[in-house]
Amino acid sequence: MFERLHPLWLIPFCVGYFLAAGMAINVAYHRVLSHRSLTLNRWLERAFVTLGIPAGTPIQWAGNHRWHHGHTDVEGDPHSPVRDGFWWAHVGWYIGTRNPVICFLYSIAGPLRVLYDGWNRPRTNQQYNHLAKDVAADPWYRFVSRPGPYLVLCILHVVVPLGGAWLLFGPVGVAAAWIMLVLIFNLGDAIDSVTHLWGERPYAEVHQARNNLFMGFATLGEGWHANHHSFPASARHGLLPGQFDFTWCVLRLFERLGLAKDLRVPSQAEIEARMHSPAPSSPIRVSLPQ
Repeated sequence: MFERLHPLWLIPFCVGYFLAAGMAINVAYHRVLSHRSLTLNRWLERAFVTLGIPAGTPIQWAGNHRWHHGHTDVEGDPHSPVRDGFWWAHVGWYIGTRNPVICFLYSIAGPLRVLYDGWNRPRTNQQYNHLAKDVAADPWYRFVSRPGPYLVLCILHVVVPLGGAWLLFGPVGVAAAWIMLVLIFNLGDAIDSVTHLWGERPYAEVHQARNNLFMGFATLGEGWHANHHSFPASARHGLLPGQFDFTWCVLRLFERLGLAKDLRVPSQAEIEARMHSPAPSSPIRVSLPQ
């Protein structure tokens, strides 16, 4: 009989699960595929993208995100809470409904959401795929973006972690994996919703993206969203004092290990020039949201 681990081992299990998902989306889907903010070793890039498959097909994700940056919080933005409400921006645009009850149930569905998305995501929100021709040029990304392979990978993304959690910890492990999936999905979704509604806007920009203190730390650096929308090509999102960007630290480590190169970051002068009250001769001083 297989001997299950002590429940305390759930802590590193959950932390590892969270960090793996975070790096898959933050590094591969977002900073590499969507913005080409750096160059990552191909095998590592593909591994991260495959690990993050439940987020969506690589082609659709990159194309939609690039369109979002070109139409942020204005007519045509596919997920603006400013124009279309919180729930639409949070999850409704994935499934085509503004019904808050359906959106809430979808947001807590965890592995059931992954299975549903395995069928739904390759068939919806494909209208911006033409903006990701560079992603589609990669044979692996083109393959995993097809409905059949994508569904199989989504099933594996449910069976492997939940099955492993059951074998290692029993029912409590399955519950923990479910909760982690819900947390991971909703933190990612909150970038589209929360960080366009609450937080600091230090830049003289039209977009409503904001630097949100909680989201900045909870999403491993993605929540410094005003910075990102003002400097989308930057591999570093925590650009202002006190803004810890865990993902950036990982990228610097990859760079030292020879796994990443060409990390793009704006200069101090470029940052100051975009702010409400630029002061080229003095350090940036911006109060962080409390």
